[in-house]
Amino acid sequence: MNGTSCKKESELSVEEKNIFAGHLESQGLSDNIWDLFGEWVRRSTPGVNFFYLKVYNGVDLIGLGLFLKVKPVDLRSSYAGFRKNIVLNKIAAGISALSSNCVYISFRNLITCNITRPFFYQSPELAETVMTSMLKYLRNNKDADMITIVDTIEHDSVYLSEGFSGYVSSSEASLDVAKYTDVAHYLGEHKNLKKNLARKKITPMAEVRCGLLSGVEIQQMKACVDCSVQESNVNNPCQKFFEQNIFDTEVYTSDKYIHIFVRVDGVIAGFHTFQVSGCEMGGVLGGFNRNFTRNNFVYERVIIASLEYSIANGIRRVHYSLIDNYTKLRLVESREASRLYFYSRNPINRKVFDLTYRFNDIYKLYCMEKSVLEVKPLSHGGLKTGDNPRA
Repeated sequence: MNGTSCKKESELSVEEKNIFAGHLESQGLSDNIWDLFGEWVRRSTPGVNFFYLKVYNGVDLIGLGLFLKVKPVDLRSSYAGFRKNIVLNKIAAGISALSSNCVYISFRNLITCNITRPFFYQSPELAETVMTSMLKYLRNNKDADMITIVDTIEHDSVYLSEGFSGYVSSSEASLDVAKYTDVAHYLGEHKNLKKNLARKKITPMAEVRCGLLSGVEIQQMKACVDCSVQESNVNNPCQKFFEQNIFDTEVYTSDKYIHIFVRVDGVIAGFHTFQVSGCEMGGVLGGFNRNFTRNNFVYERVIIASLEYSIANGIRRVHYSLIDNYTKLRLVESREASRLYFYSRNPINRKVFDLTYRFNDIYKLYCMEKSVLEVKPLSHGGLKTGDNPRA
């Protein structure tokens, strides 16, 4: 298709959303999929700026991508080794400040609550045209020193043909709810989990909340998040912005989202917040307080509760983001192969990224998943890539 063009904008009208109604219907989604990203756009700052990348054929809107711009990008956000080492932390902070690189980013977690890829098309046959047009625009945009997109391999050939390098990543994890008639069916496939959950004399109970939360509950959930961030294997590229703003969004100030938490001794020991869109449910934020979780199987109980809620409410699939821990890998068995795609016009940036990717958080997650799947055969059509960080 000739004559396509792209435009960055900070507004998406109702009429423009309606253009993608067919896309949402085909994915089993409702129009609340736009809600959280719309809030992020309104909360944008000069340093963290969210935007819609619209693709036009002539004057007709045919595609849409959801992105954020971070400047300056903090190298520590992608490398746990930098974050957790005092000396390397200071060095990385200094390099980040001096280089003042600008990066354009797109990934499911922060943008679409993990429910769907952050790319939308007027009709399915336009998908490749839209992706090609967006990638060409990004590649030629002089404002972006680097572009990082974590995506499934659905359009792998398009990324590579447009000059992006593909690097290995852990998979997107989800529960195929339709497989299970009830939770007992799921536990029958995970007998060790069933045994562990029955071990304690006093069983911590999971609670599902669809309404507003109390101030005490919010504070306990923040404590869980703080603990998880300290122990996390991966941060998002605008981690501080996210932490400073997420609890002020409608995610926690309205009744539009689902909160599942587990209490131990009356205190929230762990939780996960979800968005339900159509017949899909995706995780927005989770946190677990290590002071309470040991031997209480809190993470496992949240997964079980999310499955139970989904079965009872006709949810088709629960999305849990990239595999980032062994428990998720063990218990959430549907996996969609993903890659990290990177582009920079600057050959130095390309070389540095290539040489350091082995120390990147996403690569570490890939290695964790790979170490298990080498023993347990691949069941998701993933890429077998050996130890090469480039897939």
